[in-house]
Amino acid sequence: MSTPMDRRTILRLYLLAFALFASPLEAAAPAENDLAALEKAAVVVEGPAKPTQTVYVFFDPNCWYCNLTWKALQPYERQGLQVRWVPVAYQKETSATRVAAILGARDRLAAFHENERHYREASYDGGIRPARVVMPELAAALDANLKLMQRLGAPGTPALVWRDGRGSVRVKVGRPSTAELKAIARGE
Repeated sequence: MSTPMDRRTILRLYLLAFALFASPLEAAAPAENDLAALEKAAVVVEGPAKPTQTVYVFFDPNCWYCNLTWKALQPYERQGLQVRWVPVAYQKETSATRVAAILGARDRLAAFHENERHYREASYDGGIRPARVVMPELAAALDANLKLMQRLGAPGTPALVWRDGRGSVRVKVGRPSTAELKAIARGE
C-alpha cells in the first residue's frame, strides 16, 4: 500500500529532477524549423501586439515554477515583451483538462490569467476549473507541443525560447533568474 507524499517530498523530488536534467542556462541548440513549429503552435499570447522582443514559454497549467515565471515576466511585458505561452500537459491528471479550459475559452488570455492569478501553491494546482473533456484535436496539439519541447532539449517546464540579438535561437530551461530575465527580455 502506498502512502501519499507530502508537499516537501514532492518539491524535493521535482528539484532533484530539475537539477539532474536542466542545464544552468540553456538546453540543446534549437534548429530554425523548431522556431517555425513554435510559430504555428496553439498558444496564449500575452503582451503588446507590436513587441520589441518575443519569447515562447512552455508551461503546464499546474506548474508552480511556470506560475512564478509568469509573475516575473509581467514587468517586462509592460516594457514591450510579448510572451507566447505554449501549453503542455504532463504534471498532473488535470493538466490536459486545464489546458482545454484555457484554449477552449472565448478569451484565451482571460482564461490563462484566471489560471495564473488563482494558482494554488498548497496543492500545485492551476486556478482555472478543468474542462470536462479534451477534444482529440487539442490532445494532438498538446502531444505536438510536448514533442517540440523535448526536441528543444527541455525535460520540463518552464522552458523559454527566444531569438537573441545575433539572430540565434536560445532555450532556457527552468525559472530564469532576474539577470536572465533581463537578458531574455532584451533579446541578449
